[in-house]
Amino acid sequence: MQRKKLLVAAVLVWGLAGAATAQEGEYYPVDNPFQDEFEFTVNTNIQPLVEIEGIRWRRFGLHVKQGRDLDTGKEVPVTVEIDVLNTTNSSAKVKVIVLLEDAAGTPLDRVECNTVSVGGDRLKESVQKFKLHGAVLEATRKVYLFFEIQR
Repeated sequence: MQRKKLLVAAVLVWGLAGAATAQEGEYYPVDNPFQDEFEFTVNTNIQPLVEIEGIRWRRFGLHVKQGRDLDTGKEVPVTVEIDVLNTTNSSAKVKVIVLLEDAAGTPLDRVECNTVSVGGDRLKESVQKFKLHGAVLEATRKVYLFFEIQR
């Protein structure tokens, strides 16, 4: 009876670990630098799920500062949020540039983020503050993301 309980427990642990990995998604190896266009609206997150030289890009988000209205006639405080996981032993620097685009892919604005340093075997969650025009934020339906690893 004890052996059955251990077997059931082992299967449960193994199954839960697999489910947790499946929820995060599979990372795709890409060349450095990475560039691609994604469907996107402000106040959402996307998961690029790409890996460059052992650096996994887990999340990108652009959010209006909490409690602020999206005033189309003014500059609006926003945060750009970037989560990366370094699966190597050596530190790296990550450079992200974002082109905000309308539904047709026409460029609306450009955001160049500060370089993010990420230590070996570490998760780095970066939140950077910017001001963007409310009309641009309202019209944004796509982002063109540039992601480069510097060692």
